[in-house]
Amino acid sequence: MFDTYIYSAIVISALATYLPRFLGVFSSEFVNEEGKIFKFVSCISYGILAALIARIFIHPVGALEETSTLVRLLVAAITILVLFASKKNVLFSSLFGVILFGILNLYFN
Repeated sequence: MFDTYIYSAIVISALATYLPRFLGVFSSEFVNEEGKIFKFVSCISYGILAALIARIFIHPVGALEETSTLVRLLVAAITILVLFASKKNVLFSSLFGVILFGILNLYFN
């Protein structure tokens, strides 16, 4: 009896994950990337991403909650500067930000 619930959960999860992706790929040839609806959805998604990042910096949860807000914002600003100085090398700037966060968190907390 319990096994059927597990298999049902797996099938429902797979459908919930892969069905929208399949429909997105199937309908992608009909989407105009320069259209107003596409730009609107893009703006909404960037807004949600910005709000999520702001929430992580301002009101963190878990281990990040124990760090200073000033350190988090300072590391974010310096990491963005390094990103543009390194000609948008995301790997280098991310590693730099992690190392800088570790160092500053060690000395200021």
